[in-house]
Amino acid sequence: MAIEQIRIIKEAEEQAEQIRKKSSAEAKQMTVDAERQAAQLLEDAQRQGEEGYKKILQEAQIDAEHSYDSIIQKSKTEIVHHAATAEKNLDKAVSAIIGKVVK
Repeated sequence: MAIEQIRIIKEAEEQAEQIRKKSSAEAKQMTVDAERQAAQLLEDAQRQGEEGYKKILQEAQIDAEHSYDSIIQKSKTEIVHHAATAEKNLDKAVSAIIGKVVK
């Protein structure tokens, strides 16, 4: 009976060792998987950050182009207005100069 109990104890110890080895291997694999997932999350976050940066930059460029176009159009309108005013004043200026020269 003592031999049987020793055999049972030895089998239990072997099973415990197998469980310990299996648990250790699973823990290592979990660590590897977690590191891989963390690296993937970091990569995804960087990609999303870059995409967001590019989108914001593109929107800013579009806004700048619209502002530029608006300023150019406003300036053209002002130039036309000033040119028309100058054209009207040209006749008056010529008349005033001729009037002074003739007198």
